[in-house]
Amino acid sequence: MKHLSFAIIACLFSLVLSAQEVQTFQLINDTGMKAVVSNYGARLIQLEVYNWNGRLEPVIKGYKHISDYKNNPMLGATMMSIDGKVSPALSDKVWEVVSADHQAVTFRYVADSKDGEFDGKMNFSVTYTLSDQNALDIDYRMTSTAPTRYKLTNGIVFNLSGDPNRSILKQHLWIDSHKTNVFDTDMMLTGEQENVRYTPLNFIQPRELGERINDLQNGYNHAFQLRHPANVQKPAAILFDAQSGRVMTVYTYEPTLRINSYGRNSTGISFQPLHTGYDENKEKISTNINPGQVFHAATVFIFTTDPPLIMKKEHTQE
Repeated sequence: MKHLSFAIIACLFSLVLSAQEVQTFQLINDTGMKAVVSNYGARLIQLEVYNWNGRLEPVIKGYKHISDYKNNPMLGATMMSIDGKVSPALSDKVWEVVSADHQAVTFRYVADSKDGEFDGKMNFSVTYTLSDQNALDIDYRMTSTAPTRYKLTNGIVFNLSGDPNRSILKQHLWIDSHKTNVFDTDMMLTGEQENVRYTPLNFIQPRELGERINDLQNGYNHAFQLRHPANVQKPAAILFDAQSGRVMTVYTYEPTLRINSYGRNSTGISFQPLHTGYDENKEKISTNINPGQVFHAATVFIFTTDPPLIMKKEHTQE
């Protein structure tokens, strides 16, 4: 009976943005973990994960009503990026629903140069899968009839505490990175890198997010060059909330992970893989997509209540 509850919860509301109907879909895996996604912006609007004593609680920021996203269209949505600069161009669109079942949904959006937003015809698809291993897998694909540098990423904002309004500054973060890719004032990457050693950006050993956040004027909003780019077997980052016992491990094919705490008094944090930076041979990757090529990327968020040893050591030292 549980599988009936994927229930294409068809949330019809008076927001008419295209010929497509705005819908939401509930995904439930065999452990009972829940996610809700919508074809409005191909966005994740709800994610509920068990804490250490088996209680399901929300771990992302979101709104009750789809119409509320009009005021914050990037939250939870599929977005485009050029280097580190993120565009909300897709987040206010109603995507076509290609397929849906109780654990996976695929959305597609086709944009034409006649819209004035793109140089050619672009075809975007996003698949959300909630696996029985308590992993949320987001799979991106994109093609274009004209050369482009646009890539896809997510606008999900996490708070593992179970209360989206609670501070995350006591949560521990580990990042597989020794360097950051440097932004300019327009949030475009300069091609330069800086070593994180002896800086507040050093998370190669896990630290509380609040430990050094006040040393930064606007909190964390940095593009971390991953040490093992393109190796999806190696975690890119781990976030741990000791109070709830929740652990989130982030995996990505991309070489750069942008992490944003949205200021110093933070109640949420995002992990946005970026198709930019340097590959495993320390060579700068091509950010161009040409006609005939397919951009493919995947981001996986795995949730457990069993912290890795490195997190357990850090927590027992405090």
